[in-house]
Amino acid sequence: MSLKTAFTALLGFMVSSVALADQMGPNGDKFYEEAAHYEHACQSSPCKSGYSNEIVYSQKQRLNKLSQDTRAALKAIAVDQAQVWGDTILEGDYHAAGRTRLDEVMAFYKNSRLIGYKIQYSEKAWYVGDCDFNGKRESLKGCKEGRIIEGSYVSADHQTYFSDEERYAEFSFINK
Repeated sequence: MSLKTAFTALLGFMVSSVALADQMGPNGDKFYEEAAHYEHACQSSPCKSGYSNEIVYSQKQRLNKLSQDTRAALKAIAVDQAQVWGDTILEGDYHAAGRTRLDEVMAFYKNSRLIGYKIQYSEKAWYVGDCDFNGKRESLKGCKEGRIIEGSYVSADHQTYFSDEERYAEFSFINK
């Protein structure tokens, strides 16, 4: 094997192991800018500059205005986005169940044209920093339960998505 081939293989391995689930599709830069404009325009209610939003899916409220295909695509993106947690929040004192749940989807519009979605997703998790967790599921019984929650923006065509910089993964305890 040549040095160039070895270097290329090593570089490919390093790039593939980087903790970035975000994806930039066609017109991704334009969508990124549009999402920023939406956030700014909708800091207070009602939104300004022709922007609007609507909750179109809520697991908690049992609301679903999405087609089966759109919901499946957004769920797949949520699962993909949650994969980065292994190199971020899960390197700390947390353990997750590994089953990502799509919690809420807000569609956002500019002049009644769908621009994209702001999604929130989570996984059941435990704080293991002050319990006797040994890596086995049964040892989680003494640990505090909660959810790891994160948000992302997704373009209307599902080709571009990125983590919401205001909603990076965080752990929230479950009140019992």
